[in-house]
Amino acid sequence: MKFSSLIQNIEKRWASNLRSTTDSYLHNPGSEPLTLATLGDIIEETVHKFPGRVAVKSMHEGISLTYEELLIRADSMAYGLRNQGLQKGDRVGIWSHNSVSYLVSLVAAARAGLISVLINPAYEKKELSFCIKKSEMKCLLIGDALPKREYYRTLEQLIPELKDGKPGLLKSREFPFLSSIIADGRNKLPGTISYKSLTEDYKNRSEVSQYVKETKPSDGSIIHFTSGTTGEPKAALDSHLGVVNNTYFTGKRNTFHEGHHNICVQVPIFHALGSIVTVLGGFRHGASLVLAAPIYDISANVKALFGEKCTAITGTPTMFVDILSQIRAQGQEVLSELRVAVAAGAPCSPQLIRDIQTHLNAESVKSLYGLTETTACIFQSNQGDSIDVVAETVGYIQDHVEVKVVNEQGEIVPFETPGELVVRGYNNMICYWNEPEKTRQTLDKDGWLKTGDKFTISKDGYGRIVGRIKDIIVRGGENIAPKEIEDLLNTHPDVEESQVVGVSDKRVGEELCAVVRLREGAALSLDDVTKHLTGEIARFKFPRILKVTQEFPKTASGKIQKYRLREMIEKGLL
Repeated sequence: MKFSSLIQNIEKRWASNLRSTTDSYLHNPGSEPLTLATLGDIIEETVHKFPGRVAVKSMHEGISLTYEELLIRADSMAYGLRNQGLQKGDRVGIWSHNSVSYLVSLVAAARAGLISVLINPAYEKKELSFCIKKSEMKCLLIGDALPKREYYRTLEQLIPELKDGKPGLLKSREFPFLSSIIADGRNKLPGTISYKSLTEDYKNRSEVSQYVKETKPSDGSIIHFTSGTTGEPKAALDSHLGVVNNTYFTGKRNTFHEGHHNICVQVPIFHALGSIVTVLGGFRHGASLVLAAPIYDISANVKALFGEKCTAITGTPTMFVDILSQIRAQGQEVLSELRVAVAAGAPCSPQLIRDIQTHLNAESVKSLYGLTETTACIFQSNQGDSIDVVAETVGYIQDHVEVKVVNEQGEIVPFETPGELVVRGYNNMICYWNEPEKTRQTLDKDGWLKTGDKFTISKDGYGRIVGRIKDIIVRGGENIAPKEIEDLLNTHPDVEESQVVGVSDKRVGEELCAVVRLREGAALSLDDVTKHLTGEIARFKFPRILKVTQEFPKTASGKIQKYRLREMIEKGLL
């Protein structure tokens, strides 16, 4: 379904689906109209407002660009990409760590009418090969080498024709669509085009305005790959309409439009929390981005947060746990100028929300919930929400979005009743690239997208996540949501972070196992856990197994991988 028809008919459809005032259904018609524009348009609009303001400061590269300089470099690259023969809608991969070149390339692709394909920099050959083939990309930007990440060497092994190929005219038997590799860094790499050469040819920038005019709000803008925790990653294609408006409305709720924000970027840009909520949300409202480090680095993140007097920071719950742990270890008073801290990317415990406000001295802490498939955001804390509301919910339904909660038969359940959250609106992905059947399984003909999350919603517009439907533990016929137990475990004074998983058991099917990361010098027994939970939840929800770990297995974006945790326990590795 085209986005234009979706927007025109949305009121009629949601009204017909609302059965009664007790149905778990919400619709936010929006505080202001949607913007019908492209990412290339709105970046230029920000540049006109704040040409001399710093757009990005990269601590590890020692580079700063103003908004005007960012656009000049991006437009130069946009012309260079189209001059290589790339056409509107072609895919440009970005396989790199957080860097200035990443941001320039992201903007350049939007200005050129191309689709950015954001690839996890931690991917190895097999995973990278999958992404290149799945998206049928024609061009790939690779980052400068890091001590443990040599992008070019990996490509050499994957594409033997590269080292003897002519730059921009790659002929690969394995990847017939791929025609050029762009390399960041000082060294000239065989078979590649220098990123620097593309961004310093300013004379043909005027032609870029035509590329921008050719691009429509309904066109594809960015491909994010899903985490792939249950199989191969899927390539979710977001529209310009989705990106432009999700960045605007999430940015407003994060107060990015109020004054001049310095945003500490600790999240990886390849992830929607990094690209949409943090980077493009910042650019949408004229914020200055501070790139703390090329890859996740707790010390560098803390140094950038306080040393650069950052007023905003986003992160996954694990990232905030790490920051708080480091601050406690230093034992120093926090002199923070932090106006807003946004926790997203994974379920966040109420205790952590309260700890962020207390120990980071943040003026406000916000929750945000969304999916790769919904551009970024579905629910988000409102301005003025109390810390209790932020801690106990994932926020208020986002502007121009409608949601409902359904049972296994697809029927709407009453308010406050758990079921699967489904969502419809401008923010839903266009499709999974080249996967029509998987798209149909997730996104129905009426525009409703299945989230796979067990949820409750209330009449006042707020949502609460119960857990991933696939994470539900069935113990002796009882369905148990791990998050409820994890939230309680996280209130124990010795627990830094916890996860609850189901492990195979002959008698009850699945037994509950609590895995905890403890504060330094602390100890915890299963009896301690039982005492802590007594009187708080039913006894059948008590973990019967306790494991202590120093580190949880995570994705590069900071999400804890429960399936790997289960495997480690059942194989005796934990």
